[in-house]
Amino acid sequence: MAKGMIDLYLSNDKDLDISNGLCVKHDDPDLWFAGEVDLSDPNSSVNTNSTAVQAEVDKAIVALSVCKGCPAKDNCLEIGKRGHQLYFGIYGGTMAGERLLTAGRSMKNSANKQKLMFARKVRRAMKERGISGSEAV
Repeated sequence: MAKGMIDLYLSNDKDLDISNGLCVKHDDPDLWFAGEVDLSDPNSSVNTNSTAVQAEVDKAIVALSVCKGCPAKDNCLEIGKRGHQLYFGIYGGTMAGERLLTAGRSMKNSANKQKLMFARKVRRAMKERGISGSEAV
């Protein structure tokens, strides 16, 4: 699914080239969609420390680490600020919750709040592990 989404963005945003992005040819493009929690499942809440949530945090950390050195990072971030990309995935080294916050979207919406909480959980884990790029946007 994620590979198809990346291909879709490559074709839709001709003004922003990310064809040289490190995610484009990565073995696991689903990493860039870590943390998309099912709000109807009480065990998937980012408030839990379940192994499933921890696995999503770990996936996000891997994706963000790849983004750090990506030559397409700036263009990718611009794509992440557009349309529905604002709400999903990791773009330009930022997670959806961070982009929603900087775009001034309401955090009263439970889905947006979950995304921000997940982003903060990931950044906190990065900081605890001494991984650079742990500063929030």
